[in-house]
Amino acid sequence: MGTSTLSRFQRGALAQLVNEGNKSYQVMADALGVAKATISYELDRVKPYDPELAQQDAD
Repeated sequence: MGTSTLSRFQRGALAQLVNEGNKSYQVMADALGVAKATISYELDRVKPYDPELAQQDAD
């Protein structure tokens, strides 16, 4: 798996996983079907994570 771009839906799902807490990047990556590096990159771009801001940044 390489680094990929998340869809708006995946960003919303990622925000939910982050809010649930105590999930590793690998668990979140497996749930979304992307690479762990994608999760790391996405969460590093917007702190604290907000899926709408992340989508605006990606657009």
